[in-house]
Amino acid sequence: MQLFNLHRKSIYVLYQNRLCSLSTLAIALVVLLSLILPYCVISFINPGALWDRYRLVYEQPKVHFDYQYLFLAEIDRPDDTNRLITCSSFQSYNELTDHSQECNAIKVMADDGNMDGKTDKLSASVAFNLPDESTGMAFYTFYFFLDAEVKSNCHFTIPAMISLSKQTPPTQPFTSGRISHLGHLRASQSVALQCPFFMRNIKTHFNHNYRPNENYTSVEEFLPESILHRIEHSNAAYFAFEHTRTQWSRDGSGDIEIQVQLLIGGEDGQKTALLYNASLWQKVAQFWAQYFSVLIVFLWMADKLKDWMFDSYWIRAMRVVPWKEKVV
Repeated sequence: MQLFNLHRKSIYVLYQNRLCSLSTLAIALVVLLSLILPYCVISFINPGALWDRYRLVYEQPKVHFDYQYLFLAEIDRPDDTNRLITCSSFQSYNELTDHSQECNAIKVMADDGNMDGKTDKLSASVAFNLPDESTGMAFYTFYFFLDAEVKSNCHFTIPAMISLSKQTPPTQPFTSGRISHLGHLRASQSVALQCPFFMRNIKTHFNHNYRPNENYTSVEEFLPESILHRIEHSNAAYFAFEHTRTQWSRDGSGDIEIQVQLLIGGEDGQKTALLYNASLWQKVAQFWAQYFSVLIVFLWMADKLKDWMFDSYWIRAMRVVPWKEKVV
């Protein structure tokens, strides 16, 4: 009757020597090289890139409209003297412009299309009536602020300003109708963000003192260019409005409506991506994944090298063979 191999049991051969001996030193050197060489191989394959210093995080910020805004329109008149129409939520600006509130209250609509608790689309509009003696609108400025929160990597409240500066109507004269500006919320960043580190007070801080307040004494301080300049120079990152296209229509109502339609995240989630400094654990995890895969190969090679060194008597040691049972 033919016999088949059903099971195999390995027999281990022991090689023994004193702790303070050349044999022990040689084996320790082989083991040490098997641990060091994987690091050298990874360094050679990826010079200077054992781990990523930065990490790009794609996250849709959670935005909230807090009703801080300013609208300004310059109206043409037949006598070549222009007139300003303004409305603002800032009391100091209203005092500087003689309380000129000649437009309707701002209208805001937020849409959460996928019901995840985050606003996907936001629409803000201001409407006003042209004075009887006016011939059309020369230009307009419109901006408002948002509270934008990100939480996936760590919690930050990042400045967000949506602004249109000195926009001219798509056609002249423009006496009534709607002008809609469509665009995306886009992240602008100067340095990578730093999340809090355990037991160390290292974290990116944002300055939220850029919004107009009662200490402003000139109209120029309320211009969107001045505010954006303060945001850029006092914050590592901020969100702004990336204008993509303009839609407009005329009607005979005698009213002009300026609208901003803002898309947040969604298919254009890369526009709100933020760059973070990689944390210590992220670096360790990335390095270990590369190191471990190479380490397995070198440990196997080191084991084969030790077998050859002992079997070829390159190293002196006492050979201990376990008792072999008879095959019945």
